[in-house]
Amino acid sequence: MRLIGLAVIVAVSLTLAPLAAEAQGAKKVPRIGGLLAQSAGGPGAAALTERLRELGYMEGQNIAIEWR
Repeated sequence: MRLIGLAVIVAVSLTLAPLAAEAQGAKKVPRIGGLLAQSAGGPGAAALTERLRELGYMEGQNIAIEWR
C-alpha cells in the first residue's frame, strides 16, 4: 500500500515539475547609475549611451540608466 502511495506522489511530482519551472519570474534588467555635474543630455551622457549601444545594450530594453 505504501509503495502505491509513493508511486502516485512521484508521478504527480514529475507531472507538475515542468509547470514550476515555467513559473519563474522575468529576468532582472541591469541598472547603471550615472553621476554628472552637467545635465543628463550632455556630452558625457551621450558618449556613455553611445558606447553601451556599441556593446549591445539598449536603454529601456536590456539595461536601465539612472542619471543624478
